[in-house]
Amino acid sequence: MLSLFRAEWDKIAGNRITVAAFVGIFPISAFMLLVFAGIAVLVSATFRQNIVNAPPNWMEQLLFPWVIINTEIGRAIMAAFAADVFGGEYQRQMWKNLLQRRGRSAIILNKFLTMAVFVLAAFLLMCVIIGIGVGLLTALAGAAYPPALSDLAPGELERFLRQFGAQASIAFAAALVAAAYAALGGIFTRSILGAVAVGVLLTLAEQGVALVLFILNQIAENPDLLRLYFFTPGYNLANLSTWSQFGSGYLPPYMTQYGFTPLPVEASTLLVIAWLVGLMMLCVWLFRRQDITS
Repeated sequence: MLSLFRAEWDKIAGNRITVAAFVGIFPISAFMLLVFAGIAVLVSATFRQNIVNAPPNWMEQLLFPWVIINTEIGRAIMAAFAADVFGGEYQRQMWKNLLQRRGRSAIILNKFLTMAVFVLAAFLLMCVIIGIGVGLLTALAGAAYPPALSDLAPGELERFLRQFGAQASIAFAAALVAAAYAALGGIFTRSILGAVAVGVLLTLAEQGVALVLFILNQIAENPDLLRLYFFTPGYNLANLSTWSQFGSGYLPPYMTQYGFTPLPVEASTLLVIAWLVGLMMLCVWLFRRQDITS
């Protein structure tokens, strides 16, 4: 299994254009922004003074990248990346060669795992770039980079590490959901473009569900219809992320007037796991039944 993972990793990494466009763009953009900010620090006394007056917090900086992937736009970008990973095998007619060496279930599940780990590695790199880069900027400005480890309250570092781990886990799950959407698109359309279209549309459709339910509620005057939104992967990923960041759940503003409360962490965790298992098993089942030779 390790050799299969390594082969898939090398294949993904070898497609440099796709990796740069959909994954590498995040750490690269962070690096470029920090370079421009560094130039501003060197040439602008006002910019330096602003940093001294309000120095960035290194904990917040390290957590910032996870916010991106856990948004609908971030997940849509991940779906487009996964579309090349899955749909590309059809378009390049690679399945015939791959299936001679391994079973179908092992190959497609390995693709899910490798793609999600690849995305996770890219965002971990982004965290490192931002964390170190912002530290260098504050040093150039002559400011502190709080909080100092010696100033942390008892248990604060442990809470931060748990929060960081939770956000990384949510990002990993978000990448797997995006991969599953794109895989379904690739299986049905057998093309990269079709996989992109299906993956992105399914990701964005989760917000469309919320809008449709809101309109139906206005027509039928039945607020319970809005509860259906709580069962979507997007809501539960956002809810888990908000619980991790702020200690309270996520609730769309228009739902507050009906007395709804966010789902607890346990419920959202189970729903995300159920979606992941269901989507991935559906992909495996469809892929196993598909005629690859035609």
